[in-house]
Amino acid sequence: MPWSLGLALTKVPKIKYLIIIGGAKFLSPTVAEKAYANKIKCPSVHFLGDNDFLKTYGEKLVESYVDPFIIRHPKGHTVPRLDEKSLEVMLRFLDQIEETAEAEADHSSSDVDEQEFFL
Repeated sequence: MPWSLGLALTKVPKIKYLIIIGGAKFLSPTVAEKAYANKIKCPSVHFLGDNDFLKTYGEKLVESYVDPFIIRHPKGHTVPRLDEKSLEVMLRFLDQIEETAEAEADHSSSDVDEQEFFL
């Protein structure tokens, strides 16, 4: 293999959240053992289609995340239209992202020495 997945992932900035549509868990044991060694704590929303040929693998992927948001739809491997229930789930996910961003902003501003800030 001309590239290393581990090396490729070290060059990626930290991911703050994920929106996964029709995703699937890696099947390769060598990749899976590294990618899913620990539950993934990144906030995520997963779109799973009832008729998606990857549905089984998408459900396995969801199991790899801590507190994932899940939007189920009756279609296949596609980007679905959001019904009222799905929209509520998506809005809760976006609220979580906004709360996280605000907390990070509060934290980063508290790291600044006020005396230095006002100089």
